[in-house]
Amino acid sequence: MKKQISILFIGIATLMASCSSDEPTPILVQPTLPGSSDVRVKSITHRGNMNGCYDWQFAYTGTRLTSASATLYNPTSVNIQYGSQLIYGENSVSIVNTGNLAMGLTLDENHNITYLTANKDEYRFVYNEGRLTAWDKIVKDVNFGADVSRARADIEYVNGDLKTIAYYENNDAPTYYRFTPSDIPNTNGLLPELMSKPFGCFGFEHLYYAGLMGNATKRLVKSIEIDYPEASGHQDYELHFNYSVNKDGMVELCTFTYNGEAARADYTY
Repeated sequence: MKKQISILFIGIATLMASCSSDEPTPILVQPTLPGSSDVRVKSITHRGNMNGCYDWQFAYTGTRLTSASATLYNPTSVNIQYGSQLIYGENSVSIVNTGNLAMGLTLDENHNITYLTANKDEYRFVYNEGRLTAWDKIVKDVNFGADVSRARADIEYVNGDLKTIAYYENNDAPTYYRFTPSDIPNTNGLLPELMSKPFGCFGFEHLYYAGLMGNATKRLVKSIEIDYPEASGHQDYELHFNYSVNKDGMVELCTFTYNGEAARADYTY
């Protein structure tokens, strides 16, 4: 009798093990990275008399960007630094940052961010044919619940290349960024240098490079005309970019003149 009971228990255990092994493995969110599938940007560093940009170090697990470290590039003051971890679920991506920066994401069916919170800031993003075409940012006063500042942009493309960004702050007239594409394919999915703010991802460019903010512009940018509204008191100017590409077609260096001095961005893979 004991032998029969033992055999019964063994059979039940075997059946349970068989059933548990048949459970499907969860399919985690798999964004499409903005660069080539087998080439991923691992670092971006800047040099020159400029501010308003971040240096980045990226780490990947397989084809997913899973961690990043950022340093606000400003050669004349103390740099701001933070780290970020991306955790992929079945239908979501969670962000865990160092310090007190809390972020939350809502994704669409293409794994692009449609809504983002960063502490008090709220962002909304709109896409068309896989590319970011508009965004809106609101900073809220937590004491009174009133909107204290706002920024937004409309982004236009022609044949997959950036054409114009109209960038607005509060109710001011827009600043226009007008782009001329180069003949160099944007193989690595690079953002145009110094354009993170008008593109709506200043300080969290790693989410763009993780494939969560739409497709990259088709070709690298050759030049940008920056047209300020008359009332701003700023002088219009242009940026002209030159690129160094290695034998495998990867962009390793972008050089330009900013504030009358030579500047550069270096990329590693």
